[in-house]
Amino acid sequence: MQPKISIITVVYNDVAHIIETMDSVIHQTYPHIEYILIDGASSDGTTESIESKIASIASITHRRESEDSLYLEARLDSNPDFSFKFLSERDTGIYDAMNKGIDLATGEWCNFMNCGDRFYNLEVLGQVVREIEGFKKTMKDMPAVIYGDTQIMYDEQNTKILYAAPSERKNAHKYTQRFIHQSAFIATNIAKVYKYDTKFKIMGDMAFFLEIYNKGGYVFKKITCIVCVFSAGGVSGRLSWKTFIEGCAISFRYNVFISVYYALRYIFWVIPRVLVRNAIPNKFRNKARVIFGKKYH
Repeated sequence: MQPKISIITVVYNDVAHIIETMDSVIHQTYPHIEYILIDGASSDGTTESIESKIASIASITHRRESEDSLYLEARLDSNPDFSFKFLSERDTGIYDAMNKGIDLATGEWCNFMNCGDRFYNLEVLGQVVREIEGFKKTMKDMPAVIYGDTQIMYDEQNTKILYAAPSERKNAHKYTQRFIHQSAFIATNIAKVYKYDTKFKIMGDMAFFLEIYNKGGYVFKKITCIVCVFSAGGVSGRLSWKTFIEGCAISFRYNVFISVYYALRYIFWVIPRVLVRNAIPNKFRNKARVIFGKKYH
């Protein structure tokens, strides 16, 4: 029997992009999907847009509403193997919202396709499942995390493929995350044990994956697939002392020298590179990022 995949979308006040992200999940050709949407009690119409979209294509089987929370479950009219879970309530940040998604997940694997991003094409989940079935036949222990490559989108005209690190590389994920979060599939039973550390506000995904890899000792496996289209420009892609401090704190957990390396690299490579990039006129900036930016994570 083919596995159920839990796709989790976290959103807050992004009515402009939520339907595009939802459509990239809803129209996947793979049938066995549990789609979980976690909304942080948006005030810009996002909550209403999600509920309206679900109601227009699915039959609502459960609904619970209070003064400060909305939760509903539904089944896609065209495919009873596709289910929705939608929770809208205040949270303490993105990683708190992600943990709520993990709590609701019942699929064998979960993926975080957050608002503004989308699957690379409508065949992605089918391809991922075929690779998972192949691992079941050839590997003694199934991986805890499966990941692929990512298309980075700077704007409609400027995109590139960012290739994730090969899983065969020694210590590929020991000190840093070598793939884009949205292009990873995590075994749900393991995600429920580790979850995201909510004291981190930007780098919690790095802390999450490093803990699974180092403390859990689990296997990560790369697949030959471009999984998602990731829109550049979020908070994790900008210069931030919070990013710097959180990155140092996470790497320090596993190797003090790596923490020093991380700090030096941020100061002498990341900051100058971003300053130079920002000095380039806007109309050339994204083109330069495609040509001169890194191709491998």
